[in-house]
Amino acid sequence: MKKTGLIFILLLLFTTRALAHTNHDEMIDLATLVEESNLTIDEWQVTIKEQIDRNGIQYKIKQLRNSYLVSTSEDENVIKYSFSDVHKTSEVNETYKVIIPKNKSYKAEIIGVLSGEVWSNSIKKNYQKKLSLMLEQFFTQSAKKFACLTTISNDTISSDYFLNELKQKLNLQHISTQYDSIQNSMHEKIIYGYTPLWKQQITVMDKPMNVQLAVRAGKNESTKFTIGTPILITEY
Repeated sequence: MKKTGLIFILLLLFTTRALAHTNHDEMIDLATLVEESNLTIDEWQVTIKEQIDRNGIQYKIKQLRNSYLVSTSEDENVIKYSFSDVHKTSEVNETYKVIIPKNKSYKAEIIGVLSGEVWSNSIKKNYQKKLSLMLEQFFTQSAKKFACLTTISNDTISSDYFLNELKQKLNLQHISTQYDSIQNSMHEKIIYGYTPLWKQQITVMDKPMNVQLAVRAGKNESTKFTIGTPILITEY
């Protein structure tokens, strides 16, 4: 099954509770885990998605136009608005998209993305501030949140150590592994699991899942890890 098809099916199974004011922030938990394993975060991204009725989406577009640069595009199916931050000096990038289907039977969708290529205490504080404002201004508790990051381990020993740390510190349960059988593929395996630390989850075969880890072989025995919750919606 193609990756896009798998993501679509999993999104249909997505269940969530309130995004705001939970005890754990998924992005911060993942970043802390990577840093405590003496690895470096190569890139990270948090995406918020929510479907909204057509009357409500026009108000959101008006709000975004007041503070962000806007561009538009369309095809036979949708009209798309893209919004970017006017001040691109921050190490935390902030963008938005609004997608309006031309078929009026479907709801519109608003998507907010926070991303970066490095992580530090100051970036963490900036991320928390931006995320809080994003959720307050443009989303409700019905929104769905996706977090992911990538890191690279330079040898087999540290790779094994990181995988063990991931399982232990997230108290990972219902673990399953899918090995890549495609010839010449760079992906070794994809690991799925469930951690009780995070509220959002997908139910697959009557079992909860909210962690997806793609393992990819690199050069000189290095290994690239791409970790997402509850699923990976970015390329890996």
